[in-house]
Amino acid sequence: MIAITPEIIGPGIEEEYADASARIDVLLDAFAAYPASNDTAHGRMVYQLRWLRQQIGAGRLPIPVNKSWIGTLSYLVGSGEVDDTPEIAQALGELLRILKGPGLLKPRHIPVIVSMIEDFVAAIHRYGDPLTATEATLAADLQAAAAGLRAGTIVPPLEAPRTRHPLRKALMDAQRLRKLFPQHPDKRDFFTYAHFLELPLFEGWRPYVAKKPPLPAPNPGLAPEAPDFTLIRDLTRTDVTPRRP
Repeated sequence: MIAITPEIIGPGIEEEYADASARIDVLLDAFAAYPASNDTAHGRMVYQLRWLRQQIGAGRLPIPVNKSWIGTLSYLVGSGEVDDTPEIAQALGELLRILKGPGLLKPRHIPVIVSMIEDFVAAIHRYGDPLTATEATLAADLQAAAAGLRAGTIVPPLEAPRTRHPLRKALMDAQRLRKLFPQHPDKRDFFTYAHFLELPLFEGWRPYVAKKPPLPAPNPGLAPEAPDFTLIRDLTRTDVTPRRP
């Protein structure tokens, strides 16, 4: 694994705020026809998004934020009730990921993914040789993905919502390798290698090894946990934060 430098970790909370704000704006535009209301899923999401925009604008939101403050977002991402389009589903998932801390993949993380693939392929040969024909194809496809990432011809994430990339399916189907990799907790087993690679490569997550530390709010003010969320609803009825043009 390459060294994880401060440059790879990247900027502080301002990057997370910018990423979250961009998705909040997209989502509020997409839900413009829905009034804020506790009576509908879309209306509850509008309340949540307006409140998040206010807190980010005031610099009061830490990253990660306690799950009690984003309960509506978490629930509706899980239920899929407001996934009107694949683009909305993607923006919602990315917003939740930002607020919970893992964050988004950036170009500066590509060398990290390449290094993860190289380590994984080396482990496949170390524990699996002689490989079956299917396993040899998997190793070759991983090496091709690394080459494509280096050349810029492959740009993650490789999956859109509700799709399954063939390489990811091959990783899921590699049952013999799963049994051959060490199971000792101090060593990476096949699932750990695959899981840590799948999230950035196929879903656009920031690699775990390049994860930022907890980022305190510039202007602390939120309680550690949310009160009854009806209070948050009342606070967001008057939206005084200017919309971006």
